[in-house]
Amino acid sequence: MVEVPVHRPTQSPDVEGVVLYCPVRGALRAGGLAADGLTPTEEARRVDFLHFLIDERNYPPEHIRVEVVTIRNLGESGRNQLRADVIVYDRPWVEIQPAAREQQLEHVILVAEIKRDSAKRRKGVVYQLEPALRVLPRLSTFGVYWDDESRILFTKSVEEKKGYEEVVVASDSIANLPDYGTAYRHKPITVDTLTKPSNLMATLNGFANIMRSHGINDSQQRYRETVKLLLARYVDERTAKVSSTKRLQMQVLGDIDSGFRERIENLYTSASIRYSRVETLFSPTPGPGVDEDTLRDLVRAIQGFDFSSVSSDTMQQVFMTFVPVVFKKDLSQYFTPASLIETMVRMVAPGPTEKIADPAMGTADFLAAAMNYCMQRGDDDALGRVYGIDSDAQAYDLAVVNMILHRDGQANLRREDSIANSQRWSEEMDVVVCNPPFGAGTVERRTSVLSDYALGHVWTPGEHAGEWEVTDDVAKGQQLGILFIERCWKMLRPGGRVAIILPEGYLSTASYGYVRRWILDHFIIRSLVELPRRIFVKSGADLRSNILVAEKRVEGTQLRPHPIHASMVRRVGYKLGGDFSPLPARDQTSGVPIRDSANRFVLDSDFTRVLHEFENTPHKVTAEWRGATVEDIFSHKDLDMKPRRLSPRALQNVRNLRSSGAVPLDDIATVVEDTVDLIDDVGSESFRRVVEGQDIRAIEGTVVPHSPERCWSIAERKKRKCYRLFRGDIIVGLVRPERRNIGILLESGEDIVGSPDGLSVIRVEPEVSEDYPAEWLFAALRSEQVRLQLWTESGGTSYGKLDNDHIRQVLIPTATLQERKAMAESVRSWISSVQANIAAWSHIGTEEDRLPILNSPLTGLVDDYEPGS
Repeated sequence: MVEVPVHRPTQSPDVEGVVLYCPVRGALRAGGLAADGLTPTEEARRVDFLHFLIDERNYPPEHIRVEVVTIRNLGESGRNQLRADVIVYDRPWVEIQPAAREQQLEHVILVAEIKRDSAKRRKGVVYQLEPALRVLPRLSTFGVYWDDESRILFTKSVEEKKGYEEVVVASDSIANLPDYGTAYRHKPITVDTLTKPSNLMATLNGFANIMRSHGINDSQQRYRETVKLLLARYVDERTAKVSSTKRLQMQVLGDIDSGFRERIENLYTSASIRYSRVETLFSPTPGPGVDEDTLRDLVRAIQGFDFSSVSSDTMQQVFMTFVPVVFKKDLSQYFTPASLIETMVRMVAPGPTEKIADPAMGTADFLAAAMNYCMQRGDDDALGRVYGIDSDAQAYDLAVVNMILHRDGQANLRREDSIANSQRWSEEMDVVVCNPPFGAGTVERRTSVLSDYALGHVWTPGEHAGEWEVTDDVAKGQQLGILFIERCWKMLRPGGRVAIILPEGYLSTASYGYVRRWILDHFIIRSLVELPRRIFVKSGADLRSNILVAEKRVEGTQLRPHPIHASMVRRVGYKLGGDFSPLPARDQTSGVPIRDSANRFVLDSDFTRVLHEFENTPHKVTAEWRGATVEDIFSHKDLDMKPRRLSPRALQNVRNLRSSGAVPLDDIATVVEDTVDLIDDVGSESFRRVVEGQDIRAIEGTVVPHSPERCWSIAERKKRKCYRLFRGDIIVGLVRPERRNIGILLESGEDIVGSPDGLSVIRVEPEVSEDYPAEWLFAALRSEQVRLQLWTESGGTSYGKLDNDHIRQVLIPTATLQERKAMAESVRSWISSVQANIAAWSHIGTEEDRLPILNSPLTGLVDDYEPGS
């Protein structure tokens, strides 16, 4: 089972090149991991064990020897060896080191065998650990076997058999390893002796093997029994913590343990009562659905682990893996990366006594993360201050289970229509976090519901740019994502904070200007963060989305200029667009995954940087502030809120251009609007060579027209109205402008046209070409200063799209006339070389050999079929 990296913004590596922190040896670099033959994963397991010894059992670090130690050479040649991965002595190693090996071994009080995974457990125990225990001289020496699933304590004793004394090795729960200097005794496990599992998923997946070995082949039954056992264990740990003995009921007491079944059934009954809201899980019978032998093996596998200490990241994976099978529900539509959830929660930072809500909770991932955030800061009361609503019955059941797995905050979850019940928890919440449904398929059409929302009414543009007015007319329909913006506002107290995910269209498209106007009138915007395009593709939403963090404005207060944190994320710590498997950060030289000081993988994520930026953004505009303010939104004709446009470097780029005398493109060139109708003006049977956006070679800056095609075919495939193109025209691709999709047409002919749906045409008029040569303008448009403008101004689609107005307003660094002419001459020289290459290429092979093939698997194999022939 793959270990799950976790998003820990405050636990990132402190030293460059460090991939692991050992509590005995300190920071370890990649090159030092292989010194004693352990793999990076085995080394991480060893560090887990060392943390357990030092932090949970009080073993002195100076008594521990971490290097692989040879206990005895075996065989005549001595090639085979009994070795140990960790050895603990009864005094500091520096005092023992000068002695001979035999004398050193007399001081050994614990020896450990570490394996990467449980597949090698038998070999590690039978051929390494047990033989090592037998040859070590002290009878009180402990042995420990440790891997991703299993942690086993071994003790030894001397028994007399047939007149001979024999060393017998016995196993016990790791929970019974005593504190340093304390004598061992076999005793029932108590809650305060449990150890934290380093890979809970591997342990729970191991349940499947146990149940299969007992003949349980139905995967749904296996998963159901796993979840039931987990919830029963939660009840056990909670009960034990407040009992006088601290004793756990879920354990196997010796070989006989006649009361085992009754104890476990009582736990299951208690769990079914406590978690009665999850009706389908414990019905038709609340007890275990496996026989006693199977149940004993399952309990033995987990009885030494502390489930209450498991991280929220791991619990999300447990939830996403096991619960869907039990409820026969695909959770893909609810998937939100843990790194994003935790970042949003940290940005609103729920404090002690504050109430937290999610009006579109889905499976309650945001609420679980908010609850954990509070509890990690000592706020145990947070369990009763999280509130969630969802109208979907199955989502509600899943949310209840999810909250149970995250230490139980299910009490305030409700199954109802959050949008219809618009006054639920009105102005009661301090913090709201939300990932609402959005898109054309999620529309509210009930007039009675829409009338309760300002954003459910019809809005009309005002006299001036950026002004909108709400009318008394109720809209015929409104996207739920827009209504949830106002629903969050309704729930918040004045001054309360919201973190909500919104599609880019809401923040930039002209038709949604009224939404942005409403946001500006009702919130103080604190942060805008652009997310990568495919972050929600697992749920079927392939839109570019953003985080909006804002405070509810106090009624009657004047909006003052304030800083706005604006940033962008591309790496989220998960593989986007595929299986969304976690991606750990890696040492750049060796590729070894990096771990933090708590021995957890560090996710390869931009969210750490975003949080650092946000936490260092002032609440008031200062002389040093170079980022966005609310004025940068109001000054835009469409109130554009795209984070990339408002990012500090984007704004600084525009400021630098303006201060240096840059001018709008419209002042020196024409963005062509006139088109020719291929059917009426040219003739459907005529041939034309069309240029599309994909025909711009972004790297080289050239434009390659298609082979001749009938006009009717172009009209049917693209558009019937096209631009007429001429040699020297500058072609700008409208989609994905961050790729520098700008080329110059080098071919001549009356038969070249351009398709308006994917490109714009810039033409320098003859009367200004002497001062502003087309060749210079081509180079200027491909400059980084212009590329950044085109990219940050684009929007409205998942890829980002320009229009002619964007292009007309882009600022061009003009330079001096001498510099412009020099650059034009350099471009002409480049054009000559390109044309020479094209001429040389035309003599290689036949025309058929040079025909570009694009999505045409039949070309050359099957003749085109002409109906009627």
